[in-house]
Amino acid sequence: MEIREAEPKDFPELVLMTEKEGWNYTEDDFHWFSLVGGKTLVAANQGEMIGMVTVFDYGDTGWISNLLVRPKERGHGIGGEILSECKRLLKGKKTVALFSYERSTGFYEANEFKIDIEAYLVSLKDRDRIQGRTGSVIGTELDESMIRMDQECFGYERRKVIKELAKRGMVLKPEGGDGFAIVRRDPVEPSVGPVISGKTGTGNELLIGALVLAGPNAKAVVLEEGIKPLKYEERISRLYLGAPLKIDRCRAVAFAGLELG
Repeated sequence: MEIREAEPKDFPELVLMTEKEGWNYTEDDFHWFSLVGGKTLVAANQGEMIGMVTVFDYGDTGWISNLLVRPKERGHGIGGEILSECKRLLKGKKTVALFSYERSTGFYEANEFKIDIEAYLVSLKDRDRIQGRTGSVIGTELDESMIRMDQECFGYERRKVIKELAKRGMVLKPEGGDGFAIVRRDPVEPSVGPVISGKTGTGNELLIGALVLAGPNAKAVVLEEGIKPLKYEERISRLYLGAPLKIDRCRAVAFAGLELG
């Protein structure tokens, strides 16, 4: 088996692999990962692609996402080999981190990662009843203060990602308050994140308004349990190697979904 960087000619096959997992990726998504500083790797055996992963470089922090092994190849240590290659590429980073669904957390723990926080994949329970909850949010332009706020809240600088997310979607802020949310109104997989606000109540209203504007089936990854209009679908763990990541729980409401996979 060889592990190498994906080429554009590989993207159609990667789309087919991810479709079977319900990820709804397109070839454009893989091009976009490269645009924002990501590197997609493929594991191949005798020319057949059997696994993949995307690695992001955020300066002192490395991020791992989209780790996938074909179902028929699972149970043979291939995921561990791919993860080892990620750790080799990110050697020297202060922190290497990732998100994991609850069903996969044990795999990462067996490969030396530690859990630092729990989060939740959410959607709206009843869109029709809360359509009016958009009145407290307004559209705006991304600015430097928002990029700095993102770094202060999540502990690492990801300027390219935030700028490109804003280009592909819309930026909202609470009327009369500080903070911002980025909405991606994707026709297949709409999402909201990051969402940041100086006040918990304001942040929750910003999140709900953003989910309404994102459209049907929009999802976000949030830190807080028990926000009433939300349907809690799955538990998410953030895991890390090295130094724990800083997070400002007083301001951080939702993560950027780009890093979940």
